[in-house]
Amino acid sequence: MKYISYFFIPIASAFLVIVLSLSSCSPNHKAMTSHSQPMVMKQAKFQPQTSQQTADATVKIRNFKFEPANLAIAVGKTVQFLNVDEEPHTATSTDGTFNSKALDTNQTWNYTATKPGVYPYICSVHPFMKGTLTVTQKK
Repeated sequence: MKYISYFFIPIASAFLVIVLSLSSCSPNHKAMTSHSQPMVMKQAKFQPQTSQQTADATVKIRNFKFEPANLAIAVGKTVQFLNVDEEPHTATSTDGTFNSKALDTNQTWNYTATKPGVYPYICSVHPFMKGTLTVTQKK
């Protein structure tokens, strides 16, 4: 009789681990307050969004490359970064001027140039991906 516990304890432990793991991965999991109302989460500013703002130029992220790799725009103009890869990518300037954070497939992020200069950028997830944004004075 005492050996039965050697059988049931590992099974009960495994069952508990599986149930807890699956409950935390549920796609319908909603955070609840003590009043059983859904908790409203504010979206952080840095979160990539699909933007409806019109862009003056577009850089597509495709096949682990920025297309075009070199782009020139004027101050006040907007460049849209569009990820068409299956992997997440960023457009992150090496000097910290802009950072799109991770863009999933078909997500876009817009950057409006505010100051002239040459801004090399990379994908922070895949640093071998490189591009350059050249911002010129308004004409």
